[in-house]
Amino acid sequence: MPFTPFHMGAALIIKPVLNRHFSVIAFGLAQIGMDIEPAYAMLTGNPVLHGPSHTVPGALAIATMVSLLILILPALVNPLLNLFNKEVTHYRLGWLAEPGPVSRTAIITGAFLGTLTHITLDGMMHLDMHPFAPFTQANPLLHLLSHDNIYLLCTVLGITGGSLWLVLKWRNRSRH
Repeated sequence: MPFTPFHMGAALIIKPVLNRHFSVIAFGLAQIGMDIEPAYAMLTGNPVLHGPSHTVPGALAIATMVSLLILILPALVNPLLNLFNKEVTHYRLGWLAEPGPVSRTAIITGAFLGTLTHITLDGMMHLDMHPFAPFTQANPLLHLLSHDNIYLLCTVLGITGGSLWLVLKWRNRSRH
């Protein structure tokens, strides 16, 4: 799923469960990190879009780099969170505001779950994926779900998770 918002459906179902211990922003930045290799392959005409970055070791390395980058440069996350909070407050929806700054745990959890869900979803649909390389070239994830059902799953996860997050925020609004 290169360059699609569908991966974020997984983030939206995770957020209500892990709440403050999960950063949707770090998850999203991890998605960008994962798709640098396919973007470069497309630009250079390389027929293999999903190489080392789309393996478990590659995903763990990218999650580590994204986590460290955010921890070293919190300006990558906190301004986005502040903007979100400013907007929801402006529209009198302050109960939707997320507390900041984003915790180290939330950043690391978001980045690692971001890269690992990325290879899981991509592994189900891309023939050039070998998620368990260099240990095996087999891809046991391939075709577990059809292409259309993967997109449907991500959409349903996003709608369900987003709705659950809204309900939980609404129920907890008086505590803020």
